[in-house]
Amino acid sequence: MASPRILDSHVHLWPGTSTSPENHAWIQPGHIFAKQHGISDYKTVTSSSPVQPAGFIYVETDRYLPAPRPNISTEELENLTTDNVQKLREWAHEPLQELRFLRRIVERSPAEGDGFLPSDSDKMVGCVIWAPLHLPQKLFNLYLSIAEEVSGPILWSKVVGFRYLLQFIKQESTLRDILQSDDWQQNMLRLRKGRNGKGWTFDIAVDAHLAGVWQLEAAADMVEKMRELESDGENGRWFTAMKRFAALPAVYVKLSGAFNGFGPAETPADVDVLVERVRFSANSVFELFGEKRVMFGSDWPVCNWGGPKGELENWELWREVVVRMLEGLGVRGVEDVWSGTACQAYGVEI
Repeated sequence: MASPRILDSHVHLWPGTSTSPENHAWIQPGHIFAKQHGISDYKTVTSSSPVQPAGFIYVETDRYLPAPRPNISTEELENLTTDNVQKLREWAHEPLQELRFLRRIVERSPAEGDGFLPSDSDKMVGCVIWAPLHLPQKLFNLYLSIAEEVSGPILWSKVVGFRYLLQFIKQESTLRDILQSDDWQQNMLRLRKGRNGKGWTFDIAVDAHLAGVWQLEAAADMVEKMRELESDGENGRWFTAMKRFAALPAVYVKLSGAFNGFGPAETPADVDVLVERVRFSANSVFELFGEKRVMFGSDWPVCNWGGPKGELENWELWREVVVRMLEGLGVRGVEDVWSGTACQAYGVEI
């Protein structure tokens, strides 16, 4: 029997130049981790296995912060200055250094002590980086802008999520105050908009063994609250109703009829604009139903009623929109969407 391909979803790396308490407060002199841990080292320890990991997800390493928050007052948040930006950069110096290390990996430019070869870059298929979700929304958004700038486009395209360690918050009231704060919740909602609509993940790190099961309970309460907040507004009501349908057997969704849903405004004629306009609905449908319960439908000739390209081109325009939609979402079972689901739903063959 062939061995399964392995994607290692949790790997930490740091260069030999980041092994002191000034880089990681938890790495003290003589600590077992006070040395380089690079991709080369990871490949060495996995080489004895009969199955080599096809790739890995990098997870942030809890870099040093000089204080829980940057020295920026609430009053200053109303009108952030260049000085405030510099304060935030200085406060987050080590997490930004971590991004510079990751950037060297994806750009195949190793520095001394980094512990990787240019050819190792492709092994790192995604990165979960640190982010200060506990900060006010303006500072959180400013940090994301700084992080994107420091990362460069190649690394930023590989950022799949964020982590902010909760396991070291030992007082239940303190943790719950953070997770129930408006800033935390709005910053978490902001993650849904990342990666051009795909959304960023959040890695929950709690310690039910040493800190107590209450940490796990507080995290679960937070996730439930986020799902409630995501259901606010018209989009949220629509999503909640679709979720009810998705929970029922033998219910399918058609990607059809969108050209008639833009009124009273005119339907866009550009494929990219159309894909962007239907992104929320498309993301939600595939998240809830999966490709085996979603099917293509042209709505011809009714697609000509709201279609922007004329009777001879609207069918093909919608087909192109669905092609681009599936590519953007990374849908693997495209054959199901184009034919398999409809065959299953209607009990026919082609």
